Amino acid sequence: MKHFFKLVLLSSFVFVLLLSLSYKAEGQSMYFGIKGGPTVAYQQWNGFQGTNPLLTYHVMAHLESYGKESAFYFNLGINNKGRGLRYNDYINPISGNVIRGGYVNVVFKNIEAGTGIKKYFGVSGDFEFFYSFGLRGSYTYDAKYGRINYITNDAIRKWNYGVSAGGGIRFIKSEFVRPLLHISFSPDLSQQVNIPPQQYDSPSGNRFTVPEQQIRNLSLEVGITLQFLRKVVYE
Repeated sequence: MKHFFKLVLLSSFVFVLLLSLSYKAEGQSMYFGIKGGPTVAYQQWNGFQGTNPLLTYHVMAHLESYGKESAFYFNLGINNKGRGLRYNDYINPISGNVIRGGYVNVVFKNIEAGTGIKKYFGVSGDFEFFYSFGLRGSYTYDAKYGRINYITNDAIRKWNYGVSAGGGIRFIKSEFVRPLLHISFSPDLSQQVNIPPQQYDSPSGNRFTVPEQQIRNLSLEVGITLQFLRKVVYE
């Protein structure tokens, strides 16, 4: 947990630094706020009967530059990833006991930072559409994978990176408080888990093979962003 607290402190420092610089920058009007909602996470695992998306969540602090058509954004917060897995009966390679099949949620708890650009298109006086593209980096501070006991912390990649593309609607009736409905597609380019094929001899003499696992995160985030404008006005 000490790495988690270090990351939280570092991320908080970066966020506060960016916010303070925006206040000091001459003529730098900007939006700040929070974004959050459900995350539908997906991973492909080998050797399992069935896999289902994991319904989890994301909650992030939000900064965005002030502009009528294009804007830069920065997000920082929690964005969990993972998968729901159904597995067959198998023999524990260490104890030799038969482990009955079942279902487990595999969850990787991440602190994530993302930055990119948005493009806005005016539609009416009440709302406008936008699309976005950006880069992401994340740190996995904790994970749970039920009775899947051949995964160790050494197999989990702590630092991961990927891209994000999405879009949505922003309501612009008020200049100083603007809610957004957003949807983002976010694949990782790095592997969250990398385990080579492994073979074990059970106490009964049977050979047990664990298939190779090369796992990347893929997620869909849907939610609401609340933006509050800090506007610089010259007199």
